[in-house]
Amino acid sequence: MILERLKKLTEAIMAGTADINFDEINRDSRLVEDVCLNSISMLMLVIAIEEEFSIELPVKEASDCVTVGEVADIIEGCINAKA
Repeated sequence: MILERLKKLTEAIMAGTADINFDEINRDSRLVEDVCLNSISMLMLVIAIEEEFSIELPVKEASDCVTVGEVADIIEGCINAKA
């Protein structure tokens, strides 16, 4: 499932840098407020997503994401477009 893989990538990037309970992260979790991503960690996440899913995220769409679910939807759209 895309959401679970996305959570694992996020946890790997944010491990030890923030006090986050990744078991509570869901589609509605906000990237900045709930997951504590900043510009550097967001860039790292984008790179990790592109490598994990063998896709290229559209920069404009990715930068407009506010929630984990929005990122998962973009990933799903990219995967479907490749098929």
